Amino acid sequence: DERGHRQGGSRRKTKEATGGKLDHFDWCHRNFISSRALLRAHEVRLQLEEICGRPKPGLSYDVSSTCGDDIDKFLKCACSGLFLQAACLNRTSAEVNSERKSNLAVLSSRGRYITKNGGREVSIHPTSSMFGRQPAAKCVVFTEMLTTKKDYIRGVTQIREEWLAEVVPDFYTSSSKK
Repeated sequence: DERGHRQGGSRRKTKEATGGKLDHFDWCHRNFISSRALLRAHEVRLQLEEICGRPKPGLSYDVSSTCGDDIDKFLKCACSGLFLQAACLNRTSAEVNSERKSNLAVLSSRGRYITKNGGREVSIHPTSSMFGRQPAAKCVVFTEMLTTKKDYIRGVTQIREEWLAEVVPDFYTSSSKK
């Protein structure tokens, strides 16, 4: 509410958390992101960084290392963490879409995938930024499955199918090896 913002509220907490250097409140407001949730995510990241960097009994990871501009390294990391939640484009939907250019074909093929683990047909949730993307991603990993009349996936990230066999070879074999 306005009273909280006038007295400091979220804006003050955001400035305190960032040492007064950055004011994310206006950016969050413009981009429809909760500044409180962003602040909490930053706090969790700092906690994880501290825990992972601790010598024994911590994890002793070098938290200063980064993938830099190598986005493939980042996506492979996501792939290795979410390999049980991978899904690939339903081939019949892709073929229908490429053969028929009508609006019906586009709507019917939008985001239909088959999970690699379990073989369930799922669709990308309409609130996802990946929903309706043309051309559709061939393979994705997801963080959440929501079941209503249909099964939807959220928290979707595009990957390459061959990465599954690369990062978890004991679980997946490449489609080219089959």
